[in-house]
Amino acid sequence: MELNEFVESLTTLLREEPSTAEKIRRGRALLSRLTISVDWFRENMARLLLDQTWRANQRPSIWPNEVTIAWGADPEFSMLAYIWEPGRVDTVHDHGSWGVVATLSGTIDEIKYSRLDDGSREAFADLRPHSPTVLNPGDTTPILPLDAGIHRLGNLAQGYSITIHVYGKPVRRGYIRYFYPEEKRVTVVYPPPTHKAALAIRSLADIRAPWAEDLLKTALRENVPDFLKKECEEALSRRTEKTEPQQE
Repeated sequence: MELNEFVESLTTLLREEPSTAEKIRRGRALLSRLTISVDWFRENMARLLLDQTWRANQRPSIWPNEVTIAWGADPEFSMLAYIWEPGRVDTVHDHGSWGVVATLSGTIDEIKYSRLDDGSREAFADLRPHSPTVLNPGDTTPILPLDAGIHRLGNLAQGYSITIHVYGKPVRRGYIRYFYPEEKRVTVVYPPPTHKAALAIRSLADIRAPWAEDLLKTALRENVPDFLKKECEEALSRRTEKTEPQQE
C-alpha cells in the first residue's frame, strides 16, 4: 500500500461516520497494510534531509522526535511519524483523541495503564500497568482518548525505530498529561508555543505591578483557550494568597 492510497482509504472510512470502535478496528487494518513495508516512507525521509522549507513548516510539538506526514480534511485525522533513538522510552501520557499506532521499523514495546483514582485530586493519579505488548513492523495498537488511553511506548531495538501514528478529531485540544506512576503524580504538558504562554501567565503571579493583575483579568475576558484561562485563575489565586496578611 502507498501513502496516497492509505490517506484516501482512511478519509473514505471516516466520512462514513462509523463508531469509534469501528474506526479503530478498520484503521488498524489499513495502517498494518501500510507499515508492513518501509518503501513508501522514503519521500518523507528525503524531505527531512533535503527540504529545509518542509522541515521549517513542521508544526511545533511536545515531542521532539515527531514528524507530520499528512492531514485529513477538516482535519478528520492527523498522521505522524516518530523516530526513536535506541533506548528511548516515553513518559507515561494520555491522548486527546482516538488513534492507532503501528511500528514501521525496529521494535517498540507498549504498556497501557488503568487509572484507579477518580481524578478529583489536583495533580494526583494512581495508575495500574497492564497489557504489555511488543510491536514489530506492521503490528498495531489502539489508542483511546483521555483516561482510557494512558500508555507508554519505548524502543527495544538496538538501533533506531520508527512508529506511525494516526489520530482522529480531538475531544480535548491544547495539551496532554504526563503521569509519573511511582510518584502517583500527573501534570499538564503543552506544545512549545502554548508552554511559553503558560509560563508568562504563571510569572504574572509573582510580578507585583498592578498591570500584571490587570493583564490576567483581561485574558479571562478574551478569546483565550479554557486551559489557559484556568492558568490565569490559578495565577490570580496565588497573587491573592501572597497579598493577604498572615495571621499569627
